[in-house]
Amino acid sequence: MSKIILASNSPRRKDLLEREGVDFIVDASSINEVMDETLEIEERLMKLASEKAYPIHLKYPEDIVIGADTIVYHDHQIIGKARNENHAREILNSLSQSTHRVYSAVAIYNKDELITFIDYTDVYFKDISLMIDGYIDSKDWIGKAGAYGIQSKADIFVDHIEGDIDTVIGLPVKRIIKMIEDMQ
Repeated sequence: MSKIILASNSPRRKDLLEREGVDFIVDASSINEVMDETLEIEERLMKLASEKAYPIHLKYPEDIVIGADTIVYHDHQIIGKARNENHAREILNSLSQSTHRVYSAVAIYNKDELITFIDYTDVYFKDISLMIDGYIDSKDWIGKAGAYGIQSKADIFVDHIEGDIDTVIGLPVKRIIKMIEDMQ
């Protein structure tokens, strides 16, 4: 039976797979994450997820390798991770009282086969203007696309979502598990 390798150092992706009882190891590559601006947003993300997984696939060619990339998309712009507190504040102010889309692209290498897909979830934020400073002080925004973590302190920002919360956290894990089951 093939091993499952998560090609990501994201603690959130690791937690999601562990929550579902998946037996896996983590072995992430360190690629230069550059998106191909000539592609549509979905294609860009799937290409990046594939590029993250590819070096690990070369290392484990007979196993199942999962790569992923997650972004926040708001007002026709990709909102990445905040560079500092001021940038985090700026991002969160822009998301306050609005809707944004979170995309998680996944690439799964299974021996010689590559499967890619993308999921998205629409996230509706309340007016969070009075909550931003406390959240910034908590440091929970660090390392997270859109400068927030829906699975932790920022859950109070959310009025509601349309889609899978796991996609927002960074890995549509139930869909991945179904695909892996179909492969074996």
